Amino acid sequence: MKKNVLIAILLLPLFAWAQMKPTAPLPPEESKARMQQLGDSLRKYDGFENFDRHGWMVVEKVTKTNHRTYSSAYGIIDDKGQTVLPCEYYCIRFQKHSDLIMVAKNSHSAGFINRQLQWVIPPKFEAEDWRSMECDDYFQYGMLVTSDTTQKYGVVDSTGREILPCRYNWVEIAGQDLLLTYYENRYGALDRHGKIIIPFDYEHLHFLGDQYIEAKKQGLYGVITTSGQEILPSIYEQIWNYEKGLFSVKQNGKWGVVDSLNNLVVSFMPAQNIHIISKLDMFELLQENGRRQLLDKNGKVLVSSYEYSIPGISGKQIAVWGENTSTQDHLFCKIYDRNGKMVDAYNNIEFAGSKWVNDETMIPINRNGKWGFVNRDFQLVVPCLYDSPASGGGGYGYATSTNTDLPLVLFDEQGEPLVKGPYQWICPSVNGWFQVESYPEPPAYWEGLIGFIDRYGNSTFTEGELIQIKEWYEDLFENEENLAPLPETWPEFPGGPDSLNAYLAKMIQCPQDARDNGIFGTVLAEFAVEKDGQIGQVTIKVPLFHSCDEEVVRVLQQMPKWKPATNQGLPVRCFMQVPVTFRGDKETDVDK
Repeated sequence: MKKNVLIAILLLPLFAWAQMKPTAPLPPEESKARMQQLGDSLRKYDGFENFDRHGWMVVEKVTKTNHRTYSSAYGIIDDKGQTVLPCEYYCIRFQKHSDLIMVAKNSHSAGFINRQLQWVIPPKFEAEDWRSMECDDYFQYGMLVTSDTTQKYGVVDSTGREILPCRYNWVEIAGQDLLLTYYENRYGALDRHGKIIIPFDYEHLHFLGDQYIEAKKQGLYGVITTSGQEILPSIYEQIWNYEKGLFSVKQNGKWGVVDSLNNLVVSFMPAQNIHIISKLDMFELLQENGRRQLLDKNGKVLVSSYEYSIPGISGKQIAVWGENTSTQDHLFCKIYDRNGKMVDAYNNIEFAGSKWVNDETMIPINRNGKWGFVNRDFQLVVPCLYDSPASGGGGYGYATSTNTDLPLVLFDEQGEPLVKGPYQWICPSVNGWFQVESYPEPPAYWEGLIGFIDRYGNSTFTEGELIQIKEWYEDLFENEENLAPLPETWPEFPGGPDSLNAYLAKMIQCPQDARDNGIFGTVLAEFAVEKDGQIGQVTIKVPLFHSCDEEVVRVLQQMPKWKPATNQGLPVRCFMQVPVTFRGDKETDVDK
């Protein structure tokens, strides 16, 4: 049976960072006046985001349509609080790789405008697809995947010129001149002129990097180039990853590594997979018991029995971490050089993923119960002096930390404190400002206050709001259970992330009506792991399609008990997030 769900196992603690570093700070008097001006403007709206890199912000107005229903309309203001677009739009999204802005008047008329507010791509596309998916990165290669009312996909460039008509069941823009497509139950590839460069002869295609594409034929995998030339024959049960001319492959139930000439580099051995770390000339073996081993290029074991790893940005060191199997619940993080020599050791690390994400440059680290920060080469930047890494960790060159009786502090990547205050959350913005959030304890985010502060002590809050924030902050520390903004250990599914991946891949099925309609997109769900490990409240944060949303909620509610989060050795309630991507009628290998 075809699986139509891609389980994107990224468990996301509830924090966010802006998409930029702050620009140069404004002079004190100008910053104070602008803060007041912005605060007066923000109070006209019911919600707002952080500024984008050009100093524009999406704002929201909510209207009550009847006694139970509300509707939102979105607009844009600048960093002076002046209106750029009135709140008349169904959806507005800034783009990461383009200055174009996606705007939609309603669910059926989305398009793109430039910074002069001129239509570049007229509002003729279905907006609901874009609103329900991550859609801030469409123009990485100067092209955009679009769809029509029949859920067929095509491609336009950043001027709105049609590259591919909306006739395909699926399109992935994999490069400047590479469009992977699914048409009439087969996969192939086109160039940006619509010319076929890889015939539609494949059961599956997946871009690996450089010039290589994973290709599936008759149930087995091989590798072809972007021009269709065969590199590895279709003889493998799975291909896990590719780096710099090497491929980790599975054959006869065992994993090994081959090069682009199909020569064996690492002999086949029993494992769940092998990950290539070319930056350090290493290989990582995920064993059947869920633990990992670090191997050198000759297959010699350098490090054993850990759960996660990440190489430093320069490729000189690697961090490994997990729990000691001999002493339950005893966390560790160790730093090794490329020869397998341990150069440093910590009690814990709070890394947000399996790769460098969100331009993360400072990682919270714990030594002897106190927190500090290391940089991307695992060099200590902020000494381990603090009781908590606080919310947000270290993103975009900034980090926050606090002591239980002191305000939240935000550091730069040299370890210098920039701002502090009675907030639960601080992140960088424009003009040397910082967006902050405060809320009562226990957290009631809908009652919280969000605004902006500068490094001179000015803010967009009123005097009454500042008094309220102070009261919330004092209440926070009256209850010892609330002393640590982040848990010391996060919840864990039985067997770890790989077991969770396998569980969700097995249990979540793409609903028939979603397949019939070719639904493509991601559901983002949030769920509570209670103190006893039971799954509590499940909420859909980003919906996709009613039956897909219901399927995700159903499966998450049925999950077995987790190992709960802990603070000071005691279990605490914690919220987690998981994105699940549905691929419509496109076959997806859920183990990828």
